[in-house]
Amino acid sequence: MPLPGDHLIPEPDSVQTMAVTISAPPSQVWPWLVQMGVDRAGLYSYTWVENGLLHLGVTNADRIHPEWQDLAVGDTIAFTPARYPGGRMGPRVVELEGGRHLVLDASPGAPAGTVTGTWQFILHDSNDGGTRLLLRTRTGPGRPAGLRFMDFLLQPGYLVMDRAMLLGIKERAERQAKKNRASAESPLS
Repeated sequence: MPLPGDHLIPEPDSVQTMAVTISAPPSQVWPWLVQMGVDRAGLYSYTWVENGLLHLGVTNADRIHPEWQDLAVGDTIAFTPARYPGGRMGPRVVELEGGRHLVLDASPGAPAGTVTGTWQFILHDSNDGGTRLLLRTRTGPGRPAGLRFMDFLLQPGYLVMDRAMLLGIKERAERQAKKNRASAESPLS
């Protein structure tokens, strides 16, 4: 199905879409998305890979941080810290609609105005009051040859890490929703 952000790469070379169902409404899933980044709440994935293999210094948050809820178009979600070889890098926010979708431009090395890769997070209401969170990645024409080769080599790892990220968001959002329900149901003392 067409999703927000697809128009950025109308004729992609590669498309992967994965999804997870979360027992929490989109309004309770969204805050976990906007606070992502290695220098913020982490990427909710495997820290043994991020820190042990890649030395990123990630700490995955287990709570919503109000100070990290101000994500805007043009901001970068850091995949590497400032002190990392090559500096702070990551996809740039190109579209966002609170509680509905977050679209990131993942086009390192591409000429200005050219999008050769996207990360698209889409939140759909499920009929039971929960959320269907979709992650679509797309790559397209104009992606530098070296990056295409890296994408090819690392694709299995990307899929494993993306899946872990979605499950990490699910676990955190559901835990928070359960706490919210419990406090709403508890009698006042």
